[in-house]
Amino acid sequence: MTAAADRVALVTGCGKPDGMGQAIARRLAGQGLAVVVTDLQATGVPNRQQEGRSAGWGGVEALVADITAGGGTAVASLGDVAVEADADRMVAEAVEHFGRLDVLVNNAAAPQGPDRADVADIPAEVFDRVIAVNLRGPWLMCVAAVPVMRAQRAGRIVNISSMAGLTAAPFSGPYSASKAGVIGMTRALAMDLGPWGITVNALCPGLVATSRAFLSSGPDVDEAALMEQRGRNIPVGRAGAAEDIAAAVAFLASPEAAYITAQAIPIDGGGLSPFPLRRPEPPPAQAPQPAEAGTAR
Repeated sequence: MTAAADRVALVTGCGKPDGMGQAIARRLAGQGLAVVVTDLQATGVPNRQQEGRSAGWGGVEALVADITAGGGTAVASLGDVAVEADADRMVAEAVEHFGRLDVLVNNAAAPQGPDRADVADIPAEVFDRVIAVNLRGPWLMCVAAVPVMRAQRAGRIVNISSMAGLTAAPFSGPYSASKAGVIGMTRALAMDLGPWGITVNALCPGLVATSRAFLSSGPDVDEAALMEQRGRNIPVGRAGAAEDIAAAVAFLASPEAAYITAQAIPIDGGGLSPFPLRRPEPPPAQAPQPAEAGTAR
């Protein structure tokens, strides 16, 4: 055992340098939780045509180093959430290191690309992999974590679903199916686990400005400008940030959220509007204030 900790969180899908997983882990560590950060491979699995984004980034070990340098406590583990033995091992490693497990965040998701096509053009093996990582994976992680949490008579499970699981999205059959399944699983598990003091909730992010938002962009695409343009169709006037999702996870993982369970909570800034949105005029520039008497100019 590394050290006893008051509260311990395991977060899957932490390998990307700009992903939601790393932001969630940093936020929880900043609030005093010991965190176990995991992914299939050290720097995560990139989307199609996004392989170069993690160049120079050390992945989950670099994340552990960052958290530790900031005064937090973290360890890393690698494994495939869709493989039962790996899910069991990652949970066991969390308990071995810290003696308990209080928070499970199922954030890992399959890389997007081949699944984003017309239903007639998606191979069965692509569908199977998306379902395996996005739905079977959270299920297996929950199955591994629940006995630990039941023994403690307390726990928080936060599943990262998607607005694609709540609303229709074109060319998104496998992904939407998997994320809708996560919502159904969340509600069912909340019924089963509530009597043991375990809450289970799902967060449904909309547009979030991470590398996952770009399935295929060439070197000539100004991604920041494109994201800003897409954000103009959202009532709050911007795309979401990974830290927005992390803040919501931190609340659901906290003691203050003990009466919230079985919920699928949209985090989408109000959603994409098909209509033009009014924006306030910029505030008027303030005139320089005159210097007080006796003040050097």
